[in-house]
Amino acid sequence: MRWQTKAKIMKTCALLPAGGGGIYRFIQKTFGRLKADPMSRIPAQIEMARWILGMGGKVEGKTFFEVGTGHCPVVPIGFFLCGAEKVVTVDLHRRLDFGILKKSLVWIAENRDEICGYYDGVVEKAVFDERMNLIERLKQNPKKLLSEANILYMAPADAAKTGLPDASVDYHISTTVFEHISGEDIERILEEAKRILKKDGIAIHFIDLSDHFNHQDKSITGINFLRYSEKEWDKIAGNQFAYCNRLRASDYLGMFDDLRFTVVRHEIDVDKESISLLQKKAFPLHQRFLSYTPENICSTSLRILLVAHVD
Repeated sequence: MRWQTKAKIMKTCALLPAGGGGIYRFIQKTFGRLKADPMSRIPAQIEMARWILGMGGKVEGKTFFEVGTGHCPVVPIGFFLCGAEKVVTVDLHRRLDFGILKKSLVWIAENRDEICGYYDGVVEKAVFDERMNLIERLKQNPKKLLSEANILYMAPADAAKTGLPDASVDYHISTTVFEHISGEDIERILEEAKRILKKDGIAIHFIDLSDHFNHQDKSITGINFLRYSEKEWDKIAGNQFAYCNRLRASDYLGMFDDLRFTVVRHEIDVDKESISLLQKKAFPLHQRFLSYTPENICSTSLRILLVAHVD
């Protein structure tokens, strides 16, 4: 599907009564990429777990807070398999699809050996087996599984106003969510993170910096959305289904520093095709982005581990 067509569909759905969420979800499930595919998220969750272990931290017995549940809480389930005591997952919109969750649980149960291989070295086998047994037993009953796994789904809810007690969370996480939130709201969410994180708590956020229309339409580059002014981009994608803030890696790093977070680890991917286009002056970059370095412009993902400054 051409990206312009998808943009029009998203905009139209957003204008429908009740936000058009059900209709857009049907279109995604029928024609788009919304499928029961746990492996679209499990590798990222395992990478987060390995980062935690690499810091000398633990997953087993810990409490996680996830920003942005989406349609299927694969990341919370992954941390459950790793031994987490509790996962609170919050979303501004109530989009969890129990049909997709059930199919995902069935897939995980039926591919136990493959999943076990991914978690090798991340969790004790006895813990993994016990928790996988629960998934196998309750794979047809996703609501009960979430309850038994101590995964608390809160939606609609504001990650900047969680209502959780001070210093009650060990890890604050998100996976390809921050890019869909305005910079001002990300700041509010991170201020709340500082409040609910324990003294030795850690924040890990994996951020997709690319033009999301490129995920399906490969006729455009991963930085195509940087050709537009703020007004033009708002007309194209200023709705709940398409919004991307277009912040670059340096914008996030500056924000984290302003909020008194220390960047302990970060990894940035840069799109070589986009770099080549810029060097050839073959891409009409909007003037808003002219002050950024080519590598910053063409960064397509940022994975970052943060700790809050202790005042």
